[in-house]
Amino acid sequence: MAKQIKFDRAGDAIVIAGAVRTPIGQAGSALSKMHSFELGSMVVEEVLKRAKLDKSKVDGVVAGEIGQSSKAPNAARVISVKNELPLSAPAVTVANNCVSGFEAVFEAARRIILGENDVVVVIGEESMSNFPIYLDGAKHNSKTATVEKLKTNWALVPEMQDIKIIDGVAEGLNDPIRDAMMFATAEIVAQKLNLTREELDKYAHGSYKKAHDALVAGKYDKYLLPVKYGEKDDEVLDKDEFVMSKTGFIEKPERFAKSPVIYEKMPGGLKGLYDKFEKWIGKKYQESMKAVVTLFNACPQSDGAGAVILTTESKAKELGLPILAKIKGWGYAGVDPAVMGLGIAYAMKQALENTGLKWDDINKYEIHEAFAATALGSMVVARDEFKYDLVSRLEKGDVNPNGGTLAMGHPLGATGIRVVVNQLLDLEAGAKYAMGAICAGGGVGGALILEKA
Repeated sequence: MAKQIKFDRAGDAIVIAGAVRTPIGQAGSALSKMHSFELGSMVVEEVLKRAKLDKSKVDGVVAGEIGQSSKAPNAARVISVKNELPLSAPAVTVANNCVSGFEAVFEAARRIILGENDVVVVIGEESMSNFPIYLDGAKHNSKTATVEKLKTNWALVPEMQDIKIIDGVAEGLNDPIRDAMMFATAEIVAQKLNLTREELDKYAHGSYKKAHDALVAGKYDKYLLPVKYGEKDDEVLDKDEFVMSKTGFIEKPERFAKSPVIYEKMPGGLKGLYDKFEKWIGKKYQESMKAVVTLFNACPQSDGAGAVILTTESKAKELGLPILAKIKGWGYAGVDPAVMGLGIAYAMKQALENTGLKWDDINKYEIHEAFAATALGSMVVARDEFKYDLVSRLEKGDVNPNGGTLAMGHPLGATGIRVVVNQLLDLEAGAKYAMGAICAGGGVGGALILEKA
Protein backbone atom coordinates (compact mmCIF):
# COMPACT_ATOMS: atom_id res chain seq x y z
CA MET A 1 0.00 0.00 0.00
CA ALA A 2 1.27 3.46 -0.93
CA LYS A 3 2.51 5.61 1.91
CA GLN A 4 0.22 8.54 2.67
CA ILE A 5 1.63 12.03 3.14
CA LYS A 6 0.59 14.58 5.76
CA PHE A 7 -0.34 17.84 4.07
CA ASP A 8 -0.94 19.92 7.21
CA ARG A 9 1.04 21.62 9.94
CA ALA A 10 0.72 19.37 12.98
CA GLY A 11 -2.99 18.86 12.31
CA ASP A 12 -3.62 22.47 11.31
CA ALA A 13 -5.00 22.37 7.76
CA ILE A 14 -3.55 24.49 4.97
CA VAL A 15 -6.35 26.62 3.55
CA ILE A 16 -7.10 28.95 0.68
CA ALA A 17 -8.15 32.28 2.17
CA GLY A 18 -8.73 34.33 -0.95
CA ALA A 19 -8.71 33.91 -4.73
CA VAL A 20 -8.96 36.16 -7.77
CA ARG A 21 -7.96 36.06 -11.41
CA THR A 22 -8.03 38.30 -14.44
CA PRO A 23 -10.22 37.35 -17.35
CA ILE A 24 -7.98 35.47 -19.78
CA GLY A 25 -7.01 37.46 -22.85
CA GLN A 26 -6.08 36.17 -26.26
CA ALA A 27 -2.42 36.56 -27.11
CA GLY A 28 -1.99 39.69 -29.20
CA SER A 29 -5.30 41.15 -28.07
CA ALA A 30 -6.83 42.85 -25.00
CA LEU A 31 -4.10 42.23 -22.40
CA SER A 32 -1.18 42.06 -24.81
CA LYS A 33 0.44 45.35 -23.82
CA MET A 34 0.60 44.37 -20.15
CA HIS A 35 3.60 42.40 -18.98
CA SER A 36 3.04 39.32 -16.86
CA PHE A 37 4.36 40.96 -13.68
CA GLU A 38 1.97 43.89 -14.21
CA LEU A 39 -0.96 41.46 -14.43
CA GLY A 40 0.43 39.66 -11.38
CA SER A 41 0.64 42.91 -9.45
CA MET A 42 -3.02 43.64 -10.22
CA VAL A 43 -4.31 40.35 -8.87
CA VAL A 44 -2.14 40.54 -5.74
CA GLU A 45 -3.55 43.97 -4.87
CA GLU A 46 -7.08 42.74 -5.50
CA VAL A 47 -6.87 39.45 -3.59
CA LEU A 48 -5.54 41.26 -0.51
CA LYS A 49 -8.28 43.87 -0.80
CA ARG A 50 -11.07 41.33 -1.14
CA ALA A 51 -9.79 39.21 1.74
CA LYS A 52 -9.28 42.36 3.84
CA LEU A 53 -5.79 41.17 4.68
CA ASP A 54 -3.33 43.68 6.09
CA LYS A 55 -0.23 43.62 3.88
CA SER A 56 2.00 43.54 6.95
CA LYS A 57 0.69 40.04 7.74
CA VAL A 58 2.07 38.57 4.50
CA ASP A 59 5.36 36.80 5.19
CA GLY A 60 5.98 35.05 1.88
CA VAL A 61 5.32 35.31 -1.85
CA VAL A 62 5.56 32.55 -4.46
CA ALA A 63 4.91 33.05 -8.17
CA GLY A 64 4.62 30.55 -10.99
CA GLU A 65 5.62 31.60 -14.50
CA ILE A 66 7.26 29.99 -17.50
CA GLY A 67 8.43 32.92 -19.59
CA GLN A 68 9.96 35.28 -17.06
CA SER A 69 11.48 38.27 -18.81
CA SER A 70 14.58 40.25 -17.96
CA LYS A 71 12.23 43.14 -17.14
CA ALA A 72 11.23 41.35 -13.93
CA PRO A 73 13.86 38.84 -12.82
CA ASN A 74 12.29 36.84 -9.97
CA ALA A 75 8.82 38.18 -10.71
CA ALA A 76 7.63 37.26 -7.21
CA ARG A 77 10.09 39.68 -5.64
CA VAL A 78 9.37 42.40 -8.18
CA ILE A 79 5.64 42.12 -7.47
CA SER A 80 6.20 41.93 -3.72
CA VAL A 81 8.17 45.18 -3.68
CA LYS A 82 5.88 46.89 -6.21
CA ASN A 83 2.84 46.05 -4.08
CA GLU A 84 4.56 47.21 -0.88
CA LEU A 85 4.50 43.86 0.86
CA PRO A 86 6.96 43.47 3.74
CA LEU A 87 10.54 43.68 2.46
CA SER A 88 11.47 40.94 4.92
CA ALA A 89 9.10 38.47 3.23
CA PRO A 90 10.95 35.92 1.08
CA ALA A 91 9.75 35.83 -2.52
CA VAL A 92 10.55 33.15 -5.07
CA THR A 93 9.43 32.36 -8.61
CA VAL A 94 9.07 28.75 -9.73
CA ALA A 95 8.90 27.33 -13.25
CA ASN A 96 7.51 23.88 -14.00
CA ASN A 97 6.12 24.47 -17.47
CA CYS A 98 2.31 24.40 -17.52
CA VAL A 99 2.18 23.08 -13.94
CA SER A 100 3.87 26.27 -12.70
CA GLY A 101 0.69 27.72 -11.16
CA PHE A 102 0.11 24.52 -9.22
CA GLU A 103 3.79 24.34 -8.34
CA ALA A 104 3.56 27.81 -6.78
CA VAL A 105 0.63 26.63 -4.64
CA PHE A 106 2.49 23.47 -3.60
CA GLU A 107 5.67 25.40 -2.79
CA ALA A 108 3.77 27.89 -0.65
CA ALA A 109 1.99 25.06 1.17
CA ARG A 110 5.30 23.28 1.83
CA ARG A 111 6.76 26.44 3.35
CA ILE A 112 3.74 26.82 5.62
CA ILE A 113 3.84 23.14 6.62
CA LEU A 114 7.51 23.52 7.55
CA GLY A 115 6.74 26.61 9.62
CA GLU A 116 8.89 28.84 7.44
CA ASN A 117 5.87 31.03 6.60
CA ASP A 118 2.39 31.64 7.97
CA VAL A 119 0.65 33.69 5.27
CA VAL A 120 1.76 33.37 1.65
CA VAL A 121 0.48 35.14 -1.43
CA VAL A 122 0.62 32.82 -4.44
CA ILE A 123 0.64 34.13 -8.01
CA GLY A 124 0.27 32.44 -11.38
CA GLU A 125 0.99 34.65 -14.36
CA GLU A 126 1.91 34.67 -18.03
CA SER A 127 1.93 36.99 -21.00
CA MET A 128 2.46 34.93 -24.12
CA SER A 129 2.05 38.17 -26.09
CA ASN A 130 5.32 39.36 -24.62
CA PHE A 131 7.46 36.27 -25.19
CA PRO A 132 10.49 37.58 -27.10
CA ILE A 133 11.71 37.03 -30.62
CA TYR A 134 15.46 36.94 -30.16
CA LEU A 135 18.77 36.45 -31.93
CA ASP A 136 20.40 33.20 -30.84
CA GLY A 137 24.19 33.37 -31.14
CA ALA A 138 24.43 37.13 -31.57
CA LYS A 139 26.79 37.56 -28.63
CA HIS A 140 29.21 35.03 -30.11
CA ASN A 141 29.64 36.95 -33.36
CA SER A 142 32.08 39.85 -33.23
CA LYS A 143 29.84 41.93 -35.51
CA THR A 144 26.77 41.60 -33.26
CA ALA A 145 28.21 41.03 -29.79
CA THR A 146 26.89 44.31 -28.40
CA VAL A 147 23.75 46.35 -29.05
CA GLU A 148 25.84 49.04 -30.73
CA LYS A 149 27.51 46.54 -33.08
CA LEU A 150 24.19 44.88 -33.80
CA LYS A 151 22.64 48.20 -34.81
CA THR A 152 25.58 48.93 -37.08
CA ASN A 153 25.46 45.54 -38.78
CA TRP A 154 21.71 44.89 -38.63
CA ALA A 155 21.36 44.51 -42.39
CA LEU A 156 23.91 41.68 -42.37
CA VAL A 157 22.11 39.55 -39.79
CA PRO A 158 19.92 37.54 -42.22
CA GLU A 159 23.06 36.35 -44.02
CA MET A 160 24.92 35.30 -40.87
CA GLN A 161 24.84 31.52 -40.64
CA ASP A 162 25.78 31.45 -36.95
CA ILE A 163 22.85 33.63 -35.86
CA LYS A 164 19.28 32.34 -35.73
CA ILE A 165 16.10 34.38 -35.31
CA ILE A 166 14.05 32.54 -32.68
CA ASP A 167 10.39 32.91 -31.72
CA GLY A 168 10.34 32.33 -27.96
CA VAL A 169 6.80 30.89 -28.03
CA ALA A 170 7.53 28.40 -30.80
CA GLU A 171 10.79 27.34 -29.16
CA GLY A 172 9.16 27.01 -25.75
CA LEU A 173 6.36 24.84 -27.11
CA ASN A 174 8.81 22.34 -28.55
CA ASP A 175 10.21 19.55 -26.38
CA PRO A 176 14.00 19.68 -26.80
CA ILE A 177 14.57 15.99 -26.08
CA ARG A 178 11.96 14.39 -28.35
CA ASP A 179 11.88 17.36 -30.76
CA ALA A 180 8.09 17.36 -30.59
CA MET A 181 5.90 20.44 -30.71
CA MET A 182 3.05 20.30 -28.22
CA PHE A 183 0.48 19.78 -30.97
CA ALA A 184 2.54 16.78 -32.08
CA THR A 185 2.32 15.25 -28.61
CA ALA A 186 -1.46 15.65 -28.78
CA GLU A 187 -1.61 13.93 -32.16
CA ILE A 188 0.59 11.13 -30.82
CA VAL A 189 -1.83 10.60 -27.93
CA ALA A 190 -4.84 10.67 -30.24
CA GLN A 191 -3.27 8.11 -32.59
CA LYS A 192 -2.08 5.93 -29.71
CA LEU A 193 -5.54 5.78 -28.12
CA ASN A 194 -7.55 5.72 -31.38
CA LEU A 195 -9.35 8.97 -30.61
CA THR A 196 -11.41 10.23 -33.53
CA ARG A 197 -11.83 13.72 -34.92
CA GLU A 198 -15.54 13.54 -34.10
CA GLU A 199 -14.82 12.68 -30.44
CA LEU A 200 -12.34 15.53 -30.07
CA ASP A 201 -14.57 18.11 -31.74
CA LYS A 202 -17.53 17.02 -29.61
CA TYR A 203 -15.37 17.38 -26.51
CA ALA A 204 -14.19 20.84 -27.61
CA HIS A 205 -17.75 22.00 -28.27
CA GLY A 206 -18.73 20.86 -24.79
CA SER A 207 -15.89 22.87 -23.25
CA TYR A 208 -16.84 25.99 -25.20
CA LYS A 209 -20.51 25.74 -24.30
CA LYS A 210 -19.97 25.04 -20.60
CA ALA A 211 -17.48 27.90 -20.23
CA HIS A 212 -19.65 30.35 -22.16
CA ASP A 213 -22.77 29.47 -20.21
CA ALA A 214 -20.96 29.76 -16.87
CA LEU A 215 -19.45 33.13 -17.78
CA VAL A 216 -22.77 34.54 -19.02
CA ALA A 217 -24.55 33.23 -15.91
CA GLY A 218 -22.04 35.11 -13.73
CA LYS A 219 -20.65 32.03 -12.01
CA TYR A 220 -17.09 33.36 -12.27
CA ASP A 221 -17.88 36.97 -11.36
CA LYS A 222 -16.88 36.75 -7.70
CA TYR A 223 -13.40 35.61 -8.71
CA LEU A 224 -12.82 37.83 -11.75
CA LEU A 225 -10.99 41.15 -11.77
CA PRO A 226 -12.11 43.21 -14.81
CA VAL A 227 -9.10 44.79 -16.52
CA LYS A 228 -9.09 48.11 -18.36
CA TYR A 229 -7.18 48.23 -21.61
CA GLY A 230 -6.94 50.21 -24.85
CA GLU A 231 -5.09 53.36 -25.75
CA LYS A 232 -6.98 55.36 -23.12
CA ASP A 233 -8.00 52.51 -20.81
CA ASP A 234 -11.45 53.01 -22.27
CA GLU A 235 -12.21 49.33 -22.79
CA VAL A 236 -12.76 46.63 -20.18
CA LEU A 237 -12.14 42.89 -20.37
CA ASP A 238 -14.54 41.35 -17.89
CA LYS A 239 -14.91 37.83 -19.31
CA ASP A 240 -12.52 35.34 -20.88
CA GLU A 241 -11.84 36.74 -24.32
CA PHE A 242 -11.46 33.69 -26.58
CA VAL A 243 -14.68 31.85 -25.84
CA MET A 244 -16.75 35.04 -25.87
CA SER A 245 -15.52 35.65 -29.42
CA LYS A 246 -16.37 32.11 -30.55
CA THR A 247 -20.10 31.97 -29.94
CA GLY A 248 -20.54 30.87 -33.55
CA PHE A 249 -18.82 27.58 -32.71
CA ILE A 250 -21.20 27.08 -29.81
CA GLU A 251 -24.30 27.83 -31.85
CA LYS A 252 -23.10 25.84 -34.88
CA PRO A 253 -20.91 22.94 -33.70
CA GLU A 254 -20.51 21.79 -37.30
CA ARG A 255 -17.94 24.59 -37.61
CA PHE A 256 -15.47 22.44 -35.67
CA ALA A 257 -15.48 19.91 -38.49
CA LYS A 258 -14.49 22.62 -40.98
CA SER A 259 -11.32 23.56 -39.11
CA PRO A 260 -8.15 22.36 -40.91
CA VAL A 261 -6.27 19.45 -39.37
CA ILE A 262 -2.77 20.53 -38.36
CA TYR A 263 -0.98 17.46 -39.72
CA GLU A 264 -2.61 17.86 -43.12
CA LYS A 265 -0.52 21.02 -43.44
CA MET A 266 2.73 19.67 -41.99
CA PRO A 267 5.63 18.45 -44.17
CA GLY A 268 5.40 14.68 -44.37
CA GLY A 269 1.85 14.71 -43.04
CA LEU A 270 0.61 12.07 -40.65
CA LYS A 271 3.02 9.51 -42.06
CA GLY A 272 5.87 11.80 -41.06
CA LEU A 273 4.56 11.80 -37.50
CA TYR A 274 4.48 8.00 -37.46
CA ASP A 275 7.95 7.77 -38.97
CA LYS A 276 9.32 9.91 -36.16
CA PHE A 277 7.21 8.79 -33.20
CA GLU A 278 6.08 5.23 -33.96
CA LYS A 279 7.75 4.02 -30.75
CA TRP A 280 5.37 6.11 -28.64
CA ILE A 281 2.31 5.70 -30.83
CA GLY A 282 2.73 1.95 -30.53
CA LYS A 283 1.69 0.92 -34.02
CA LYS A 284 2.64 1.33 -37.68
CA TYR A 285 1.19 3.86 -40.08
CA GLN A 286 -1.56 2.82 -42.49
CA GLU A 287 -2.98 4.84 -45.38
CA SER A 288 -6.46 4.74 -43.85
CA MET A 289 -5.35 6.64 -40.75
CA LYS A 290 -6.36 10.27 -40.34
CA ALA A 291 -4.91 13.14 -38.31
CA VAL A 292 -7.36 14.66 -35.81
CA VAL A 293 -5.83 17.63 -33.95
CA THR A 294 -7.00 21.07 -35.13
CA LEU A 295 -6.62 24.64 -33.94
CA PHE A 296 -10.08 24.51 -32.41
CA ASN A 297 -9.72 21.29 -30.45
CA ALA A 298 -6.49 22.77 -29.11
CA CYS A 299 -6.23 25.62 -26.61
CA PRO A 300 -5.39 29.19 -27.70
CA GLN A 301 -2.30 31.12 -26.65
CA SER A 302 -3.22 33.51 -23.86
CA ASP A 303 -2.37 36.20 -21.32
CA GLY A 304 -3.55 36.41 -17.72
CA ALA A 305 -2.83 36.12 -14.02
CA GLY A 306 -4.38 34.89 -10.80
CA ALA A 307 -3.59 34.92 -7.10
CA VAL A 308 -4.59 33.03 -3.98
CA ILE A 309 -3.79 33.45 -0.30
CA LEU A 310 -2.53 30.38 1.57
CA THR A 311 -2.31 30.05 5.33
CA THR A 312 -3.25 27.66 8.12
CA GLU A 313 -6.82 27.24 9.24
CA SER A 314 -6.04 28.61 12.70
CA LYS A 315 -4.20 31.62 11.28
CA ALA A 316 -7.07 32.39 8.92
CA LYS A 317 -9.48 32.42 11.85
CA GLU A 318 -7.10 34.58 13.90
CA LEU A 319 -6.88 37.15 11.08
CA GLY A 320 -10.57 36.97 10.19
CA LEU A 321 -9.88 35.71 6.69
CA PRO A 322 -12.41 33.80 4.61
CA ILE A 323 -11.72 30.07 4.38
CA LEU A 324 -12.61 29.01 0.85
CA ALA A 325 -11.19 25.49 0.90
CA LYS A 326 -8.75 23.15 2.59
CA ILE A 327 -5.83 21.65 0.72
CA LYS A 328 -6.24 17.90 1.04
CA GLY A 329 -3.04 17.11 -0.86
CA TRP A 330 -1.36 16.80 -4.21
CA GLY A 331 0.66 14.48 -6.39
CA TYR A 332 3.10 14.50 -9.28
CA ALA A 333 3.86 11.94 -11.97
CA GLY A 334 5.96 11.84 -15.09
CA VAL A 335 5.48 10.27 -18.52
CA ASP A 336 7.57 10.41 -21.68
CA PRO A 337 7.63 13.91 -23.21
CA ALA A 338 6.20 12.48 -26.45
CA VAL A 339 2.91 11.72 -24.67
CA MET A 340 3.13 14.58 -22.19
CA GLY A 341 -0.64 15.08 -21.89
CA LEU A 342 -1.17 11.67 -20.32
CA GLY A 343 0.74 12.87 -17.25
CA ILE A 344 -2.65 14.08 -16.00
CA ALA A 345 -3.90 10.52 -15.45
CA TYR A 346 -0.84 9.37 -13.52
CA ALA A 347 -0.70 12.54 -11.43
CA MET A 348 -4.33 12.07 -10.38
CA LYS A 349 -3.59 8.49 -9.36
CA GLN A 350 -0.58 9.67 -7.33
CA ALA A 351 -2.58 12.40 -5.59
CA LEU A 352 -5.18 9.83 -4.57
CA GLU A 353 -2.50 7.52 -3.20
CA ASN A 354 -0.83 10.38 -1.32
CA THR A 355 -4.08 11.36 0.39
CA GLY A 356 -5.63 7.93 0.84
CA LEU A 357 -8.70 8.88 -1.19
CA LYS A 358 -10.40 6.83 -3.89
CA TRP A 359 -11.52 7.90 -7.35
CA ASP A 360 -15.17 7.83 -6.27
CA ASP A 361 -14.40 10.14 -3.33
CA ILE A 362 -13.79 12.96 -5.79
CA ASN A 363 -17.07 14.70 -6.59
CA LYS A 364 -15.76 16.92 -9.37
CA TYR A 365 -12.70 16.82 -11.61
CA GLU A 366 -11.06 19.85 -13.24
CA ILE A 367 -8.85 18.53 -16.01
CA HIS A 368 -6.59 20.86 -17.99
CA GLU A 369 -7.40 20.88 -21.68
CA ALA A 370 -4.21 21.78 -23.51
CA PHE A 371 -5.81 19.68 -26.22
CA ALA A 372 -9.04 17.73 -26.38
CA ALA A 373 -6.84 14.74 -27.19
CA THR A 374 -4.79 15.00 -23.99
CA ALA A 375 -7.74 15.73 -21.70
CA LEU A 376 -9.93 12.98 -23.11
CA GLY A 377 -6.90 10.72 -23.50
CA SER A 378 -6.14 10.99 -19.80
CA MET A 379 -9.69 9.96 -18.97
CA VAL A 380 -9.34 6.98 -21.30
CA VAL A 381 -6.12 5.96 -19.50
CA ALA A 382 -7.89 6.21 -16.14
CA ARG A 383 -10.64 3.99 -17.53
CA ASP A 384 -8.53 1.42 -19.37
CA GLU A 385 -5.40 1.26 -17.21
CA PHE A 386 -6.67 2.19 -13.75
CA LYS A 387 -10.13 0.62 -14.24
CA TYR A 388 -11.94 3.79 -13.25
CA ASP A 389 -14.46 5.07 -15.79
CA LEU A 390 -13.69 8.76 -15.79
CA VAL A 391 -15.16 9.01 -19.30
CA SER A 392 -18.60 8.21 -17.89
CA ARG A 393 -18.04 10.83 -15.17
CA LEU A 394 -17.43 13.34 -17.99
CA GLU A 395 -20.70 12.34 -19.60
CA LYS A 396 -22.48 12.78 -16.26
CA GLY A 397 -21.18 16.35 -15.95
CA ASP A 398 -18.62 15.70 -13.22
CA VAL A 399 -15.60 16.81 -15.26
CA ASN A 400 -15.02 20.52 -16.01
CA PRO A 401 -18.67 21.45 -15.35
CA ASN A 402 -17.93 25.13 -16.01
CA GLY A 403 -15.69 24.69 -19.03
CA GLY A 404 -11.96 24.39 -19.34
CA THR A 405 -8.77 25.47 -21.02
CA LEU A 406 -9.91 24.86 -24.60
CA ALA A 407 -12.49 27.59 -24.23
CA MET A 408 -11.01 29.91 -21.62
CA GLY A 409 -7.43 29.89 -22.84
CA HIS A 410 -4.08 28.83 -21.44
CA PRO A 411 -1.88 31.57 -19.98
CA LEU A 412 0.70 28.89 -19.08
CA GLY A 413 1.88 29.77 -15.55
CA ALA A 414 -1.52 31.22 -14.64
CA THR A 415 -3.54 28.15 -15.59
CA GLY A 416 -2.96 26.47 -12.24
CA ILE A 417 -4.70 29.34 -10.45
CA ARG A 418 -7.52 29.29 -13.01
CA VAL A 419 -8.01 25.59 -12.27
CA VAL A 420 -8.03 26.30 -8.53
CA VAL A 421 -10.82 28.85 -9.08
CA ASN A 422 -12.81 26.20 -10.95
CA GLN A 423 -12.28 23.79 -8.07
CA LEU A 424 -13.58 26.43 -5.67
CA LEU A 425 -16.70 26.76 -7.80
CA ASP A 426 -17.16 22.99 -7.55
CA LEU A 427 -16.96 23.11 -3.75
CA GLU A 428 -19.43 25.97 -3.62
CA ALA A 429 -21.82 23.87 -5.71
CA GLY A 430 -21.77 21.09 -3.12
CA ALA A 431 -18.71 18.96 -3.81
CA LYS A 432 -16.76 17.71 -0.79
CA TYR A 433 -13.63 17.02 -2.84
CA ALA A 434 -12.59 18.56 -6.14
CA MET A 435 -9.43 17.48 -7.94
CA GLY A 436 -7.60 19.56 -10.54
CA ALA A 437 -4.99 18.06 -12.83
CA ILE A 438 -2.59 19.65 -15.31
CA CYS A 439 -0.12 18.26 -17.84
CA ALA A 440 3.05 20.02 -18.93
CA GLY A 441 5.75 19.89 -21.55
CA GLY A 442 8.48 17.45 -20.63
CA GLY A 443 5.93 14.89 -19.46
CA VAL A 444 5.22 16.35 -16.01
CA GLY A 445 1.75 15.97 -14.54
CA GLY A 446 0.45 17.57 -11.33
CA ALA A 447 -2.81 17.13 -9.43
CA LEU A 448 -4.31 19.05 -6.50
CA ILE A 449 -7.20 17.94 -4.29
CA LEU A 450 -9.22 20.57 -2.47
CA GLU A 451 -11.66 19.80 0.34
CA LYS A 452 -14.75 21.78 1.27
CA ALA A 453 -14.08 23.93 4.32
